[in-house]
Amino acid sequence: MNGKVALVTGGAQGIGLAIARQLAAKGAHSVIADINLEKAVAAAEALRQDDLAASAVKMDVASEDAVNHAMSEIETAVGAPLIIVNNAGIAAESPALDMPMSTWHRNIAIMLTGPLLVARAAAPAMIKARWGRIINMGSLMSFTAFGKDAGYCAAKAGILGLSRSLAADLAPFGVCVNTICPGNILTELMEETARAIEARDGLAPGSFLAERPKAIPLGRLGTPEDIADLAAFLASDAASYITGQAIHVNGGLYYH
Repeated sequence: MNGKVALVTGGAQGIGLAIARQLAAKGAHSVIADINLEKAVAAAEALRQDDLAASAVKMDVASEDAVNHAMSEIETAVGAPLIIVNNAGIAAESPALDMPMSTWHRNIAIMLTGPLLVARAAAPAMIKARWGRIINMGSLMSFTAFGKDAGYCAAKAGILGLSRSLAADLAPFGVCVNTICPGNILTELMEETARAIEARDGLAPGSFLAERPKAIPLGRLGTPEDIADLAAFLASDAASYITGQAIHVNGGLYYH
């Protein structure tokens, strides 16, 4: 990727960290943005230990001022990011009929408003360069729902519309915008979610993750690297004729 700067939000662990590592391995300078600066710094240091170009920045994607401040820091330190991966997210139970409205607003702020704020902050440099990549993180839940997840589903469905709108607005400038829609990916966040489901439904500890692969046609949970490989492709010149798309990575779970 010829030294391009890549910004990965929520990049300190899980899918985000795998993407940051893969982009750096392909030649980018990965900026790991996270609300937890200590974790972001540790993640960037781990990449540098492997001779990969990486740095860290604190970013609260739900705050326009925080996003703009972090972007200014990045531009001063390493240059304007031409690759954006909007990966920051949360997983909190959000039943439509009785969740606190604060839970609703937090889901929307982090997983829908956040990607818009980051894209808006990054777009001027991409337009000037007439090249850019914005990769938004959707979900299997962008297309379906299992209950008690209205806030998450609404944010992840909304990201599809936002991505298509950004794709249409930025296409004349050579900027491609796509959405990756993961299924069940084994991360710390998924493990946390599994424990919450087991506690809520009275299931044996560890049973959710043990049984889940039986519902997936390919017979396994996904890995962060499964997502990172696709992100690296979409960020490359090889994907220069792909924009406005939502791509499933779920082992066949959606069609099944």
